[in-house]
Amino acid sequence: MKIASFPFQTIDWSLLPREEHKGETGTAYWQIQMVNDIRIRKVEYSAGYKADH
Repeated sequence: MKIASFPFQTIDWSLLPREEHKGETGTAYWQIQMVNDIRIRKVEYSAGYKADH
């Protein structure tokens, strides 16, 4: 993969939808912004979150 350069920018996370991902316990919430071929992901975990994998 070739990562192309891109200009500096800010991300307004409040404008991006949240994806809910259930864990074995708790929930993770993902917000994703694509910039060219790069995925920028912000993840919030609920208290007691434990991955299911």
